[in-house]
Amino acid sequence: MTNGSDWLVNESLILINEVWNSINESLILADEPLILADEPLILVDESLILADESLTLVDESLILVDESLILVDEPLILADESLILADESLIVLLLL
Repeated sequence: MTNGSDWLVNESLILINEVWNSINESLILADEPLILADEPLILVDESLILADESLTLVDESLILVDESLILVDEPLILADESLILADESLIVLLLL
């Protein structure tokens, strides 16, 4: 009887081991799609970083454009003031 029980326990352990191996294989197979799903997310992350860098460059370009417009504006303001002074001078001359 002990031999029969030992045999049953042994067979049960073998079956448990096979089930365990099957579970392990399933987990490995389940892991592969997750690894594959990770790759596009990494690419999206890299794209977002590049987009962020591009936006920073655009931002810097807009700041430079803004500064350039200010530099263009200053001579125009000075030219305007000169024209106003010239107008006032003409008025004074006409009054004389």
